[in-house]
Amino acid sequence: MESRQLRYFSEIAEAGSFTAAAARLHIAQPALSRQIAALERDLGVALFIRQPSGVALTAAGEILQRHAEAIRLQAARARQEIADAGGDASGWISFGTNPSLGKLLFGAVAEAITDRYPRMRVSFMEGVGAQLLNRVHDGTLDLAITSRPAHAPGIEFRNLFSEPVFVIAAEDKPALPRLSSWEDMGGLPLVVTNQQTSIASWVEEQSGLARTDLDLRFRVESAQAALDIVRRGLAYGVVPQSALDEPGARGGLQAKPLESVKLERYLAWSRERDADNAFVAFGEIVTSVARTVFTPDA
Repeated sequence: MESRQLRYFSEIAEAGSFTAAAARLHIAQPALSRQIAALERDLGVALFIRQPSGVALTAAGEILQRHAEAIRLQAARARQEIADAGGDASGWISFGTNPSLGKLLFGAVAEAITDRYPRMRVSFMEGVGAQLLNRVHDGTLDLAITSRPAHAPGIEFRNLFSEPVFVIAAEDKPALPRLSSWEDMGGLPLVVTNQQTSIASWVEEQSGLARTDLDLRFRVESAQAALDIVRRGLAYGVVPQSALDEPGARGGLQAKPLESVKLERYLAWSRERDADNAFVAFGEIVTSVARTVFTPDA
């Protein structure tokens, strides 16, 4: 199994066809097909299902795709360590957070990196909750901003900032009263996003700690669906400030701070990740930008 074959394999998996991958790679399609056939013979398995519209990965292909990404990252880190020997912060760093925070942070982080470390390259990714932490754990993300679950083996956390939390309702509902704590939420039907996101599990965890039984009426897959249910007057929502800061998010809604409640956000990374120059420099940039965007008075 050669590095060139892995690169060709990854390109086909991403493009969805041999024809498109060959065009991207600037090689003839028969040559590309021969390389993949040699890789499949070497591994003793088929990697692609050939279809009229293109190709799809077999179960073995999906396994190889995960490992190919890890190999690519290891190669990039090897190049980075060589560059680090000269004391320069360069090479690729992958960084992820949820879409709401990404809209607020990615641009500012990119600007700071461009100004201070022009040889650094960054891959920004969006995800939620457990998805982000799984990517940190398996090495496909170097760093992520998440909430902190009760159990996350192999992950280090650094507290970054606290987000104010709001209760939201349809604007034509009676005005929300002053809400101080989880106890004030008793009796309100709530909509939350599913357990794979940090907010749903966080709401349940916090209400349990406060010994308050919340009426979790609806679970949905996305924040947009949750906001739609709230705007229809069917439930109330609990959201961090970053979700309300998205363009158009407050339309048709009233929002009231849950005064004594904050959502803690953390910078997360794998304990197995080497702290090379680029990793340390990027962590400092993210910490500085995040704490500037989310000041204590935000």
